[in-house]
Amino acid sequence: MPEGPQMVFLKEQAEQFIGQLVLEVKGKTKNVPFDLIMGQELTEIKTFGKEILFCFQGAVIRVHLMFFGKYAINGEVNRPLELGFSFEDGDLNFYACDCRFIQDALNTVYDWRADVMNESFDPEKALEKLQRQPTQLICDAILDQSILAGVGNGIKNEVLFRTRLHPESQVDHIPEPILKSLIQECFLQSFRYLDSKREGTVKEHWLVYQQKECPRDHIPLRKEKIGKGQRSGYFCEKCQVLYHPAIF
Repeated sequence: MPEGPQMVFLKEQAEQFIGQLVLEVKGKTKNVPFDLIMGQELTEIKTFGKEILFCFQGAVIRVHLMFFGKYAINGEVNRPLELGFSFEDGDLNFYACDCRFIQDALNTVYDWRADVMNESFDPEKALEKLQRQPTQLICDAILDQSILAGVGNGIKNEVLFRTRLHPESQVDHIPEPILKSLIQECFLQSFRYLDSKREGTVKEHWLVYQQKECPRDHIPLRKEKIGKGQRSGYFCEKCQVLYHPAIF
């Protein structure tokens, strides 16, 4: 599933179409009224977490690439087209994604303070929301998009490793300073990921995600599906602390 940094990278690529008119809208999605978008000017592109938002006069088209979504700029992917735009100078196509049509003001739909890559990101608010989920495992809590929008499974694994936190630690057992460090690392790791995406060095970016050996202890990483979401976890049993009430 694409994460926040990938959506920001897509936004940067697609910004070439801002100010251009939509000459054609096509695809199999039933959630977008094509006739209302035809002929309109793309005025802005925003992101919120794992979503990208195409802004037109009085309306927004939201695209979420889900688990297996793809996109192509001035090209095509060999699968059914979900939504495609033809602009004056090129095409933007989306596949295997969820599309929505939004007419409400975005500030009433999204809490920008939750987006780790937005300038309005509020770490204190994120901490407050985390602590409202006391019995959740931290590996599930930090994937909650209402708390840390844009954090996906890759970032989750990296952040937990960098803060030496075992993914099966329960939120209310983790000391507050560790939670604050975790939130800060979610912010920093998201921008590291974006830089690596721009540089084409994503594979070199990961310390533990999809890796086999702990780079600190040089022992095999444990890999398994954990938490309610059963997302793949990569972690070190030696250097990542499993917090429980007896520790503090």
